[in-house]
Amino acid sequence: MPHLWNNSEKVAVEVSELVPDFYSSQAFLSKEISRNRENPYGIKSLQRGCRGRRLLIDFDTLPKNIQDALGDPRHVEHVLLYWYKTEAVAVDFYTNFLRPDGMHLNADEIQRYVTNASVLMAVLQLRKKHVEERIRAGLKLTGLNKFLSDECNSFNEILQKKFGVQHNLPGHHVRFKNDALDPFEQSLNYEGTDWPFNFMAIIKDIEGKRKKNALIVDDRTEAILTGLFKTQAHKPTVLEIHRSYEAFLAGYIQVYNEDSGEVYEPKEFPKLSESTVRNWLTKWENMAATYKARSGDRQKYMTKFKPYHQLERPKFAGSLISIDDRNPPFKDLDGNRIWFYNGIDLASEVFTTFVYGKTKEGIILEFYRQMVRNYTEWGISLPDGLEAESALNSSFSDTFLQEGHMFQNVRIEANNARGKRIERYFRTLRYEVEKQREGWLARPHAKSESNQMGAQKVPQLPYEDIVAGCIQDLFDWNNSPHSKDPSKTRWEYFLENQHPELRPTNWKSILPHLGYRQPSSCNAGYVNLQGKARALAINGEIATGETLIHVMKQIEGKEVEIFWLDDNRGGVLKALAYYEGRFVCELMEMPVYNRAIIERTPEQEEARELQSTYENTVTSFIRRQEKQLANINIISQPKPAPKNGFYIPGMSLNRFTPDTDEAEIIEQPDEDEDFAPVAPNVSWQQSFFK
Repeated sequence: MPHLWNNSEKVAVEVSELVPDFYSSQAFLSKEISRNRENPYGIKSLQRGCRGRRLLIDFDTLPKNIQDALGDPRHVEHVLLYWYKTEAVAVDFYTNFLRPDGMHLNADEIQRYVTNASVLMAVLQLRKKHVEERIRAGLKLTGLNKFLSDECNSFNEILQKKFGVQHNLPGHHVRFKNDALDPFEQSLNYEGTDWPFNFMAIIKDIEGKRKKNALIVDDRTEAILTGLFKTQAHKPTVLEIHRSYEAFLAGYIQVYNEDSGEVYEPKEFPKLSESTVRNWLTKWENMAATYKARSGDRQKYMTKFKPYHQLERPKFAGSLISIDDRNPPFKDLDGNRIWFYNGIDLASEVFTTFVYGKTKEGIILEFYRQMVRNYTEWGISLPDGLEAESALNSSFSDTFLQEGHMFQNVRIEANNARGKRIERYFRTLRYEVEKQREGWLARPHAKSESNQMGAQKVPQLPYEDIVAGCIQDLFDWNNSPHSKDPSKTRWEYFLENQHPELRPTNWKSILPHLGYRQPSSCNAGYVNLQGKARALAINGEIATGETLIHVMKQIEGKEVEIFWLDDNRGGVLKALAYYEGRFVCELMEMPVYNRAIIERTPEQEEARELQSTYENTVTSFIRRQEKQLANINIISQPKPAPKNGFYIPGMSLNRFTPDTDEAEIIEQPDEDEDFAPVAPNVSWQQSFFK
């Protein structure tokens, strides 16, 4: 591919890009250059080829048809495309950044800030190049900031078109310089790690003040709500607490603090909806103290027209993995060929990952899962680079196959066999290994006679036999001598030559897309997964102390999303808990110890101590919260007397009026007397028939 030469405006073209597509041989090309050396026209060289140096041709001296076919790298849709890409260092920072309240950024925030940071890093590269050009031309730097801001603003359309994202950096050139570019350019030390740029400078509301200003329930309101929940004689529901709070605001009841004697004034407190009261009272830290809860024949086109790259193979294992699907040359008893998806480490030539099936359905996702399983259990970091075709991988280009997530460098091409080195190894595997086995199918139009179909009928094999044979071939391949270093097997080369700068696996970036999703809930500090209660963990260690309390405040008693991946034995390899789309913690199996003291090992004693610490962290916190609860009670206020407004016209309240002249008057005793009245000494007949 033509490229800029020695930081100049000259574009260099290599011999391999011109021969044999435009010139029959390098010798013929060299004669053309020599013939025109003294002429002001004709093909010129930028660098002579001698003593190990490669011959480079000046792009601008080539005929117009060749220039059009190769493409001029100086002419792109936007100048920032020369430098823009998703920067892995930005992904690392924002996926691990914590706000002061201990919350991770959500997925939308991470994507937005990674895009903003990547654009600013590209703008800094553009500024450096532009300043050099102006100084070289003897021009002033006036208007540089407006130029950079305008380029940044116009880049949004290209970002959306090519990458499906946009930045939200300031549009005015003064704010762009003062509020974004200048602060971002500074280095940063965050949590003991030095970062090349101040990634924190472009985070909005980094202190979380907007969230605090929008807070309705302050400490005093919380004291009343939680206090009422605790102090009343019966156990009230959230609805009852809301009704009591509404009555307090209306003045029907009086609320006071038993400890301090303070009588709360209703006008000092906000009106709350029932949902606000419910959300607040059901937060874990409060409940703990109250309830204790992507056709055509594109190959021919590329073979004829598209230049290919002459590349040097990687020296370190893990630098680049090449992946693709294939149908091993065997048919099963139903006349079908099975599917394999393989990945080969290009430096060591080891097939590190493979999956198979009768169809392509779901095979690609399981392939990446298997890759994570294998590399993790080997204790080796995932590869830095990936080359693949877009047929099965394009659906993941916006998730875990974005650069900087699962792999730091990703190249996905549409139906380009020459772009994937694994195709060469598939040919070797087919003709040098699999050809020896029974049932091998020849290609219908193979060029070599030895690889053409024979006269004998090719038998079909059981599906299980084909799978077993293909897997055995891969095992034999990996344990055979390395092509460049026969003193070692391919597997030994893989283990001993890992690149020293590989990055650790970013689980939070890939597991929500690769892992299995399972809803669950956190109860009493444990989350059930695969039939086991798993403890809350941070950075690979079971959480204790304030770390555990902070995590429990977020998810205790709530429904959470678990994204997990199994290992090669069916156990849980890694599990992460998310709440409302935000990462909260890891989940780990709590180590157990023997019930019988005499049978405990030193490791089990450590497990017992860890479990005790885990339990004591929670119970101690609850006790502290319980002691801080205020003794809140109620004083009922007199209610207005009811009005007797109901009546029926024409109806007297007393339909029958007794004859007061004939009525017997019974004298009432004095209220001060302590004896009961004595009934008259008459019979009941006499009293009735008077």
